[in-house]
Amino acid sequence: MARGEGVLGLPALIGQLIDDVRAVARAEVHLVKARGYDFVRRSRSAIALLVIALLAVQGAVVAAMVGLVLQLAALVGGAAAGGIVMIAMLLIAGLLAWGALRAFTGPADAKASAGKTT
Repeated sequence: MARGEGVLGLPALIGQLIDDVRAVARAEVHLVKARGYDFVRRSRSAIALLVIALLAVQGAVVAAMVGLVLQLAALVGGAAAGGIVMIAMLLIAGLLAWGALRAFTGPADAKASAGKTT
């Protein structure tokens, strides 16, 4: 083989490098898309199962509340028992919501001390 045959010049090598980089970038994008689609496919089943589980829990809570109303009705009457259970459940729901909001926002002391520098 004579000198210079089959050897690419610098501009051709740079062009080939750019083409290779583009091909690698396309392959990476396709890989990320495939992983994303796989995650969504697997998540749909999990979310459906989670919704079914939450509905079952809701049914159990309703059954427990009805049982509690029936037990209290013998002591205080039906309407009063319903009111007592309703107020108790609203109180529990309010406390849970308050706790959730505090978890999102964080305690007030942390915000006040975050702005101060020592």
